[in-house]
Amino acid sequence: MKDFRFPRLQVYQKVIVVFVVLILPVYLINMWMNWHGQSVMKENMSNSIQSNVTFYTKQLDNQISFIRNLQQQFINDAELQKLNFLGKRIIEFDQVQLVNRVRDRLTTLANSSDLVLNAGVYMKSFNRTISTQKGIVTIPNEEHTVIKPFLNHEQTPELLNFYDNRIFFIESANNGTVIVFIEISIAQLNETLNGLVKHSDTGVILADESFRHKITIDSSDGVAQSIQEVIIDRFPDAENNSYMITLAEDSGGNRQGSYRITQSPIESLGLTLYTYMNENEVAKPLKKFNVLFIFLSCASVAIILLFSFSVNWMIHKPLKKLIQAFQIVETDNLVAMVRPQQENEFGYLYRNFDRMVEKMKDSIQENYEQKISLQHTKLKQLQAQINPHFLYNSFFNIYMICKSGDNDLAALLAQKLGSYYQFITRNSRDEVPLAQEYRHTLDYCDIQSIRFSNRIEVVAEPLPEECKPSMVPRLIIQPVVENAFEHAFENGTKRGHVHVKALYEEGVLRITVEDDGDMLTDEMLEALQQRLADPSSAPEMTGLINVCRRIRLKYGLHSGVTVSRADIGGLKAELIIYISSCKNKEAK
Repeated sequence: MKDFRFPRLQVYQKVIVVFVVLILPVYLINMWMNWHGQSVMKENMSNSIQSNVTFYTKQLDNQISFIRNLQQQFINDAELQKLNFLGKRIIEFDQVQLVNRVRDRLTTLANSSDLVLNAGVYMKSFNRTISTQKGIVTIPNEEHTVIKPFLNHEQTPELLNFYDNRIFFIESANNGTVIVFIEISIAQLNETLNGLVKHSDTGVILADESFRHKITIDSSDGVAQSIQEVIIDRFPDAENNSYMITLAEDSGGNRQGSYRITQSPIESLGLTLYTYMNENEVAKPLKKFNVLFIFLSCASVAIILLFSFSVNWMIHKPLKKLIQAFQIVETDNLVAMVRPQQENEFGYLYRNFDRMVEKMKDSIQENYEQKISLQHTKLKQLQAQINPHFLYNSFFNIYMICKSGDNDLAALLAQKLGSYYQFITRNSRDEVPLAQEYRHTLDYCDIQSIRFSNRIEVVAEPLPEECKPSMVPRLIIQPVVENAFEHAFENGTKRGHVHVKALYEEGVLRITVEDDGDMLTDEMLEALQQRLADPSSAPEMTGLINVCRRIRLKYGLHSGVTVSRADIGGLKAELIIYISSCKNKEAK
């Protein structure tokens, strides 16, 4: 199975590929800069959100700590302790003065921060509550209901207390006989939290660890609840202050997407502040960069197409026109002319191409006539090289055979000799079918076998059927066989063998002639190989050199005659003819 190969690119295509390869790094660098810039901006925005949340929680933590400190100072106030200790036993005037001073302290406590909605105190001995909102009220009352669970001195009040959607700080002293309570304004807290909600799909959750108590500022209905569930699931692993979560659309049709969660604890409240923002909201400022990048991508494609069109119009089309003219000339059609239409580099090429075609017409006509004349001359030269001693010896052999009374052998030798000389002296055609050329060689082998009294055995394999009709120059095989008889056996008396075989494969014909003669030295073989490598420069025109020249003249430099040491000891001469390439040329 042949290997698959990509077609070779034309110059025009190579130029486009090179241009794309050169512009691609610029495009990729721009893509990386855009992506990196977006990442940096997202990171900066995330850091900014984290900084805002941290700043807010620190401010809120400071306010709550301040309020708590005032609450603790107030619960240890001497006048409050005196009022609680004496209760109703002090005179009314002193009692009123103490109560007023306590109320003033509560007012100061309530005015210490916008987050304080109400500040009050309950004294068991006084059996009343005093607050900035309700004033002095005898129990039972609403405020007493809030602090009632903490009247038991064994009850440890929580840091932050939630009651009926209200938030209280409660501190007790003297075994629960004095309880100071501060109510935090949820409205004011919500207003403060709203400062962190700056986008359409953002929100804030202020909650304890279990989310049992929480305050939610949600600009997108339903998202806060989904985020709360995700945070509860991953809370033990949430060590980072900022992380991403992904929400899938639920059965209620709530929104989905990726949200960035930022969390910051408020120690004074015992709560954690969570903010969330849709990643798309973060990416909104970056959309203009995406638009610019898309524009740049379209511009790059347009530039590539415009460049391709311009190269095609300015270079490829004129070059293709010239190539088509060359292809016409390759078919031996010398009527192709390219008329220049403009004064540029291609106009110069067109004019010189036309001049070249005109000169080729004249040169080919002259060279063709010389080639035909050369082929006739070489054939005549080969015919003239026929050794006259071969003719004399053959007639002498006929005479001796007739004298011996073997008329059949004499007739056979005469018939073979006549056929032999009829073939080599025929002048009507320079080319013959390969089957006739091979048959002539076998006739020559039969004559030599009779001449040498069957001392030399010739084994000739049949010619492959598919190459028999091929037309080849006359006298290209017989001189090679003749070389074996002349140089291997003529001066010896021992028996010898000559083996002739033909192989045809993929349009290449190989005819091999081997002998087992012992007269070939290594020096002689090397000298012959050198002459056959460049037969045109050989000083003498022997049979092998002549055949090699003629074969190369017709079939190209890949064809010819090669020699080497035969496996049976003598010379191995191989004729190589690329018949298929010759047929292709003739077809053109």
